[in-house]
Amino acid sequence: MKNKFYNSTLVVSLISALFLIIFSGCSDKGDPSLYPGTPTAPNPATAPVIISINPAAPALAGVSQLTITGKNFSTNPSEDLVYFNGVQVPVSNATATQLTFTAPNIASDSISIMTAVLNSSLFSNRINYSLVAVAKDIYPSNSTFIVPYTLASDNSGNIYTSLTISNSGAGVKEIAHDSVVTDYASKGSETFWSSMRFGPGGVLYTARNLYAIFKIPAGGGAPSTYVVLPSSSIKISQLEFDASNNLWAGGNNTSIYRIDQDKSIHTFPFTANITAMRIYNDGGTNYLYVATTQNSDVSIQRFPIDSNDSLGAPQQYYDFTANYGAGASITALEFSADGDMYLGTNLPQAIIVVHSDKSSSPLYPGILQQTGAVSMVWGSGNYLYYVRAQTFDANAAVVIPETIVRLNIQKPGAIYYGR
Repeated sequence: MKNKFYNSTLVVSLISALFLIIFSGCSDKGDPSLYPGTPTAPNPATAPVIISINPAAPALAGVSQLTITGKNFSTNPSEDLVYFNGVQVPVSNATATQLTFTAPNIASDSISIMTAVLNSSLFSNRINYSLVAVAKDIYPSNSTFIVPYTLASDNSGNIYTSLTISNSGAGVKEIAHDSVVTDYASKGSETFWSSMRFGPGGVLYTARNLYAIFKIPAGGGAPSTYVVLPSSSIKISQLEFDASNNLWAGGNNTSIYRIDQDKSIHTFPFTANITAMRIYNDGGTNYLYVATTQNSDVSIQRFPIDSNDSLGAPQQYYDFTANYGAGASITALEFSADGDMYLGTNLPQAIIVVHSDKSSSPLYPGILQQTGAVSMVWGSGNYLYYVRAQTFDANAAVVIPETIVRLNIQKPGAIYYGR
């Protein structure tokens, strides 16, 4: 009886040792519960291998197209398994040596990546990578009583916002390095400004849907009246500088106005509600682009600016209503340096990108929160800032607060004239 006990114990010990050797040699396989579709036929000779990932880290979470270069991959993308910290990422294109896919929306400085081929081999080696968030809330931090409205930026990339605090005007704040918030301009008679643009000498020009344009001295201070338009029926809500330092002004009027540096006012007949303005050089010609509402139709019109700084005939550049339906409106207008047009909207997609061939698509679908954009401005480098519109529930409680958000667009904005 004792010998049988010892023999049984020896057999169990040998089996346990054998399992220990097998599974210690397969440590990269991981916990099957964490990795759906794990391989089932270990064969080290045919295991996939990661050699490199392009582009070099960091890439943009949820946006960047990544390519793993290695060996022993399946040419059928559905059989290739790619994991970022245990989260499987769909492969869009595959060869025996390369896998292409969109980076998952996981922002981290240290992400463990490994691959496998379904039912054919062990997991690959592991490689560390980093992904950065494409969108970052800047200011305020989850507040329902601090509400930013209009944005402007200076040549140093500092961001300025006109805002209210507890429903009262709070002047203009400067946001330096995306974090240091200081008072820049005291509140005047305005609750908040509807448009702000830096002009020559660092002066900040502002409008608030009245028949006057205001200015804030370089370095900040109290606002004062810059120029008064000829009629109280004129409503100026949008401002933009051109290459000659002329200030263009528009709103819900029968004309567009040009104010020269000597404060002379020039009138160009055009009946529309102008909700955004931007000057951009296309093919060697400077154009004034305006977002307009005319008889419920929303579109982008552009006017060539001639050598006398006068406006040519309007040209319809993009029919927004035809593409996005009645009720959709444009709240802001920007250009990247390569000519893509960025439209802030009241749609859940917030920002629509219109390419030079007039094709368009939402910016970063599935990443930005589902609410509109109030204002936009390009900061330094590749960063576009927008004010994310607040939303409310059925009880009028704030669900998404109004916040300045920084977006990494992976390319710079077009030049701002005047500043």
